[in-house]
Amino acid sequence: MNLKKLDLNVHDTKKVSELIYFTDTHTYNRILKNKASAIEKLEKLVVKGNNSIGHENIHVVTQKDNDNVLGVLVTSKKGQSSTRNEIKAFLKTLSVLDTLRFIILELIDTMFLATLRDGDFYLACVAVDEHTRGQGIGTFILNSAADLALNEGMKKMVLDVDLGNEGARRLYERFGFNEFNKKSIPWFGGEKGMYNMEILL
Repeated sequence: MNLKKLDLNVHDTKKVSELIYFTDTHTYNRILKNKASAIEKLEKLVVKGNNSIGHENIHVVTQKDNDNVLGVLVTSKKGQSSTRNEIKAFLKTLSVLDTLRFIILELIDTMFLATLRDGDFYLACVAVDEHTRGQGIGTFILNSAADLALNEGMKKMVLDVDLGNEGARRLYERFGFNEFNKKSIPWFGGEKGMYNMEILL
């Protein structure tokens, strides 16, 4: 396997957008109405760039002998993006209504996501194609992310896991991540939120 920077001329941006969509299906569906519409809008943002899921923040996992996308890693660091820049990117890429929808997503994220500090390498999205799960791709992405973080002089990796995603939480714990915070609110008779997790490098 290889981890490569996303190349808009080589890699399938629709596949990349679909993998990003699967990291928070419930919220994307609630705000953006349906899967096809959500993936289409996410792809526009991936291709346009200059936003938190822009192509400049994305690495893809491929086989050594082809460029088929097997997994995705989206990263960021403290201060890399601001709400103002995000809104500008939305307005340049999406309709006003869709911009409002993505602003709502940003506000939801702000309530639950980890607060980044200097030296934190944030794994905003780790996703593996459902047809290739169980082949060690998730662990490969995490090992590769650690290499990227160390090469950039980062001190730790940070990520967030949805409260209902026990499979992902177990993967991260096996890798060595520890929960350092839990942010949640009551939600339709249950609870919505995130585990904030970290690992020192």
